[in-house]
Amino acid sequence: MPTLLHIDTSARLGSTTRRVTAEFAASWRAANEGGTHLYRDLGAAPVPHVDGDQIAVTQRIEAAGVRDLDEARDAARTAGEKASWATTWELVDEVLAADTIVLGLPMHNFSLPSTFKAWLDRVVIPPLVVDPETGTGPLAGRQVVVVTARGGAYGPGTPRQAYDFQEPYLRAALGMVALADDLTFLHAEMTKSGHVARLAGFQRLAAESLKEALEGARKHAQRVHL
Repeated sequence: MPTLLHIDTSARLGSTTRRVTAEFAASWRAANEGGTHLYRDLGAAPVPHVDGDQIAVTQRIEAAGVRDLDEARDAARTAGEKASWATTWELVDEVLAADTIVLGLPMHNFSLPSTFKAWLDRVVIPPLVVDPETGTGPLAGRQVVVVTARGGAYGPGTPRQAYDFQEPYLRAALGMVALADDLTFLHAEMTKSGHVARLAGFQRLAAESLKEALEGARKHAQRVHL
């Protein structure tokens, strides 16, 4: 049966990204009756940042050229390594189980929430990285939809286009583990126009951008996974 991995990172309940990812999840469940919906709220329950124990394990398996997932899963040696590695594999197993991944990522200072970076640093382990010889990896074939919310406008042709460090970074980082082959971005922009006086004139643009993101969420969630 198909599986959706749904990740929110906003620290604010009722946020724009949470609204759009919820719309995606509802439409996905309607299109994939009987499918599994895995939900992780990194805003409410952040995962621990990478520590020395995880680095020790990853360096060891990388040096040994380990690409077999079962071998990598059992690579921790010390008690500290085993505890840290167990945290990592809980996240990795969710990604491995998923056919579709939707990520809610509000823009924080031109970039991504640190809670998401902590998750990503745990997930990007050597056996999941694209094999340079084959050009693919274990996570290939998954549909990934990224929902962003931006206080301003950062799209093509806008004055702040060069300050969009979300989409270029994610294309590169997710591409490392074959999660950029089927990657869609849904950007809801000018979200600050609702509470920042100098941006009030952009409220119509914000409403149109949110409408497009919601419509995009419904559209991209309709893919049926057999």
